Amino acid sequence: MAGGTIAQALGCITAYLAMEDQQAGGMIAHLVIQHLSYYFLVCGFVILSFSNILIKRGMPSFKSIRLPSLTIIFSAATASYLLIPRMDYLREIALQDGMPVMLSPFANYFVILNCLTFLLLCIQILSSGLVVWRLSEI
Repeated sequence: MAGGTIAQALGCITAYLAMEDQQAGGMIAHLVIQHLSYYFLVCGFVILSFSNILIKRGMPSFKSIRLPSLTIIFSAATASYLLIPRMDYLREIALQDGMPVMLSPFANYFVILNCLTFLLLCIQILSSGLVVWRLSEI
């Protein structure tokens, strides 16, 4: 799972850097984040469910996995279902006005949402790495 989140981040960075149009690169990067978030949501839920089952069966060492798993679930869901659809809406409004989103009146708001999405992606990478590290200790 940690490798998947790192691959997701590299795919997003590649989309930004490989395309000449930053707006199109951002749209592709956000599509990658949205589609891979389904995988991370399922993985986080499965890990959380298994750790809860194992804790109930008398293995308290799996308590350290709960918080990072919840963090993965919430960060993936927030980015995919709250922030990215709002950014797509801002892009569409700007394109209807005939300008890229960074030249529209919503540019500052878009930059804030984009930074929050990047921050949530970093949190997701750190949390998945923490889950892998704690599972390797057990």
